[in-house]
Amino acid sequence: MLVSSHRRCQISFSRESARPGNSFRPDVEGLRGVAILLVVGCHCGLFWCAGGFVGVDLFFVLSGYLITGLLATEIRASSRIDLPKFYARRARRLLPACALVILLTTLAAAAILAPPAIAFTGKAAGAAALYISNVFFDHSAADYFAPHVADNPLLHTWSLGLEEQFYLIWPLLIWLTYRGPRALQKTFWTLGAVTTLSLLSSVYLTPRWPTFAFYELPPRAWEFAAGGLLAILPASKVPVSSGGAAAVGAVGLAVILGTAVLVQGGSGFPGWVALLPVAGTLALLFAGAKTPKRGVSVLLSSVPLQFLGARSYSWYLWHWPFLVFAGILFPGLAVGGKVAAAVASLLAAHLTFLYLEHPVRESRFLSPRPWLSLSGATGAVLLTVAASWSLLAFGRHEVNVNEKFRAIGAANFDIADISPKDCWDEGRHFEVKLCEFGTPATAPVLVLLGDSHAIQWVNPLRTATKLQGWRLATILRPGCAASDINPYNLSPGNEHCRQWREEAIDRIIALHPAAVVMASYNGSTIRGDSWSPTLMPTDAIRTGTRWTLEKFSRTGIPVVVLRDTPLPPFHIPFCEGQREGGKLRAGQSCDFEATTALNAAAFAAERAAASGLTQVFFLDMDDIICPGARCPATNRGQLIYRDDNHLTGTYAASLAPVVRARLFQLLGDASATKLPGASYSGQPDVLAVSRFNQSSATRN
Repeated sequence: MLVSSHRRCQISFSRESARPGNSFRPDVEGLRGVAILLVVGCHCGLFWCAGGFVGVDLFFVLSGYLITGLLATEIRASSRIDLPKFYARRARRLLPACALVILLTTLAAAAILAPPAIAFTGKAAGAAALYISNVFFDHSAADYFAPHVADNPLLHTWSLGLEEQFYLIWPLLIWLTYRGPRALQKTFWTLGAVTTLSLLSSVYLTPRWPTFAFYELPPRAWEFAAGGLLAILPASKVPVSSGGAAAVGAVGLAVILGTAVLVQGGSGFPGWVALLPVAGTLALLFAGAKTPKRGVSVLLSSVPLQFLGARSYSWYLWHWPFLVFAGILFPGLAVGGKVAAAVASLLAAHLTFLYLEHPVRESRFLSPRPWLSLSGATGAVLLTVAASWSLLAFGRHEVNVNEKFRAIGAANFDIADISPKDCWDEGRHFEVKLCEFGTPATAPVLVLLGDSHAIQWVNPLRTATKLQGWRLATILRPGCAASDINPYNLSPGNEHCRQWREEAIDRIIALHPAAVVMASYNGSTIRGDSWSPTLMPTDAIRTGTRWTLEKFSRTGIPVVVLRDTPLPPFHIPFCEGQREGGKLRAGQSCDFEATTALNAAAFAAERAAASGLTQVFFLDMDDIICPGARCPATNRGQLIYRDDNHLTGTYAASLAPVVRARLFQLLGDASATKLPGASYSGQPDVLAVSRFNQSSATRN
């Protein structure tokens, strides 16, 4: 549900001229170069900058510092702020390159993407054109079952939306405070209050509403305000020697680089963690103002960093679409290939800077004519909105005229025949919800417990229990595994999940069910997830599963652990859309290697967790889902997966005969004192085998 890893690395670039007041700051330009290197390295998967997403903090601080300095200088000189002129400058700096990238990205999307993905990119292009893409992607990422946002070629525009929203508010705030008697004190206390309140909201919201904390302005405003505070406090009045200031700058750079290297995921970010890069940026800005020709300021003024800093905005705009489309055209693209794509995007950025961004920004014709600049900006926005609408309409048309595309698009939402509103919570809510299916009330009850990888088994279990004369009860919560594990590496979120899990187990025990089926996502042991590239050790699976099993073992309730499903290395409906549209290379398919996907180590850890416990059994359906050396993406034309890890509800429902045969053989053996921790290893009934035409030999 949380935001995917690429979104952690996006940064915001207001291509200001690095002039707080009237003096050019080469150290600021160099700091832009550092930030863009971090973010591109993060996106390319370079191990030394897994935390390169801290670039977002550098640029938010820089924006607050530069814009506040310019506004304060203007007020001191004229006692007013010329808003048309201010917004005209912003439009000339941001809009031309952004509009160009949006337009060309929509064209590339129409040529490269399959129709179901084209429509979603069209929506993102519209949000980007209106500078509300941070709100759009916040809502998309917060929806656990929404279409995958990780590979959207315009995802990076969220930070531009956030920055434009900052520009709407900030001039008014500075104008109201930075004038009249005690102007400096009023502005200082106002910005201090904004910093404090926004930081506290970020700390509070990060574990509870992480996508809002990441994407939206209120919990991010403190970073802009912190830069503004430094801008109104002249460095010359701080009693620090030049040597001391140089040392402060060195420490600041070390903190930024250390955070980029050592922070291995988005756990708790932004929250308190963002204080590190913010403090480092403030230290560098202070040192650059105090000692511009000493220490780190000299490094930041070097030619390579000046070159990259000047082109950082254009490179930011181009590098993400280049990486996304390269990954689509060359599936499984390695780090070297990503670096090559990033270098190609730098060439595009250089050309954009030379022939569009710089000429428009510094135009002697447009500079004294703010209303002309604003009129041109309005036209550019309307053009990009029209392009986004056209892309959306094209994608929807292609889906509507092709039944296979409609099926692929529908697969994204093919979850289970169950009410999400009534049967589980999402986001920041963790209420334990119980749903029951079947009659009569006196029939034995089977309880399904777990996360979204339990939800995917609702359809076959409803059918199996109905045919068996049992009832099914569900206690589900996406993101909260049945085992006491934390698949998203979010410690605060894990605490909420543990509380939910404890309440869920207590409620199950109070039901006195005939048996419990528990299912959990174990993919974090073989691939990083949306908030951390760090793999979860299999020992965490063993200890977490043991914790849950012991809770039930004390009550004598039989427990069936359902093996996690094979894990595709890519988004299956997206891949099938590309294949159906003829956009895969010759010989490519959407099937994938079984060796890693089956995650044998995680299943072995779950089995080890049952050692010494009675009434614990294991149900393995992976031999049906993935019967050979390669796992199929479809079964008789039907999509098996709705994304990159969940089964479609329709395909899962088709497994009901085998699920019933295997599950109730296990539970029948349970009443006959079957050995602890045993797995089903027999054959399902002949009807089930002939229906699926697949081997049912158990594989571990």
